[in-house]
Amino acid sequence: MASTTTTQQASRLVAIRRYAGFNVSAPGANTAIFTAMTSGDNASACRVTVALTTSSVLNAGFSDGSDTHKVGLNESGALNAADLYTFTFAWPSTDGTNDLTLTLEVETDGVIELLVVDEIQGSVV
Repeated sequence: MASTTTTQQASRLVAIRRYAGFNVSAPGANTAIFTAMTSGDNASACRVTVALTTSSVLNAGFSDGSDTHKVGLNESGALNAADLYTFTFAWPSTDGTNDLTLTLEVETDGVIELLVVDEIQGSVV
């Protein structure tokens, strides 16, 4: 019976591709790469896979419409050029009152070899 429950729980996990880009020019240093997006579920995780042509820090920005906070991924250390990185973090849809949006940006203007953003709904991080 336990395996049935586990299977049912696992079947509720849904991965939704929110953004996919290949060989994309960055829009400029410290500028959002894509339009701000909101997760579709209160229990979501965000999985970001990225490779850059120029070493740079990758920042995630969270906003409730009035306040924005940017946090560095990889301990705010520059990602090495031509290396592949994957980050997973909690992605709440609200702060309890307001919708929260997510943006990603690089601190150095350069080509983004690969950027994939997936929302994993129903997950526990």
